[in-house]
Amino acid sequence: MDELSGQTVRGWVALVTGAGRGIGAATAAALAAAGASVAVLARSTDEIARVAARLRDAGHAGHASSGVTCDVGDPAAVRAAVAQVERGLGPVDVLINNAGVVAPLGPTAEIDVQAWAAALAINLTGAFACIQAVLPGTRARRWGRSVNVSTGAATGRGLRHANAYSVSKAGLEMLTANLAAALAGTGVTVNAVRPGVVESAMQASPRAQSPARVGDAFVAPFRRLKDEGQLLDARVPAQVIAARVAHDSTGDIISVDGARGTGATRTPATGRRGMRAWTTGPWAGSIDGWGRCARRRSW
Repeated sequence: MDELSGQTVRGWVALVTGAGRGIGAATAAALAAAGASVAVLARSTDEIARVAARLRDAGHAGHASSGVTCDVGDPAAVRAAVAQVERGLGPVDVLINNAGVVAPLGPTAEIDVQAWAAALAINLTGAFACIQAVLPGTRARRWGRSVNVSTGAATGRGLRHANAYSVSKAGLEMLTANLAAALAGTGVTVNAVRPGVVESAMQASPRAQSPARVGDAFVAPFRRLKDEGQLLDARVPAQVIAARVAHDSTGDIISVDGARGTGATRTPATGRRGMRAWTTGPWAGSIDGWGRCARRRSW
């Protein structure tokens, strides 16, 4: 994977959702450092204000930033937020769909249906709403980049007691595939990144679950990764996500490796023809020292 450079992205306008902390904030910083103007979006006004201020204070050449408070689970709010960004910074060229929630967690029989639906509204429908809001402009300009932040839990044999999260992210990967096929040849690309197991507030939630409720088999792996120091710094997947905007390929799923000795390359569900899975890791090269794509598997 080529390094993301200021010459590549300077003058572009990027919108990063779920940017109040973690992967979203780190991705916004990576894009700003490369010269893009970046709008950061999240539900927390205080978090967004702090991230936007940090981006402005960094003083990157060619960069401008803005912070927008928005719940991506509300399609009307998404449309209003995109309009606000475009009034302030200009038309959105790059969309990073990072907003997501891991809750509700627990046995299926005990999960509140409304909480389950709310997770899908943020993780899946929210990403769709964001893409739909920027797509008319990118189609008209014949250039645009959307990167959807997924998870290894979107594939494989399932993650017990986290079916709202897993199902919504699996849907996000199929949305990636469908849009990539529909937009082929238009100059607009859609890809997905599975960021690996990252030190984040989202990771803290599974660790905090009671083994008496969800079982030790669910909690123990998350706690072990934390205890053994095997969680990735958010800047690792952020550099991979940011670097995708410089590429013309579409329909890719990139899996970010980690130094855990566990399988990092995840294969999407059988039948997703035309998609490609990549594996990457911080020791497989570098984008500003934090990780780049190393290998590809095609089917």
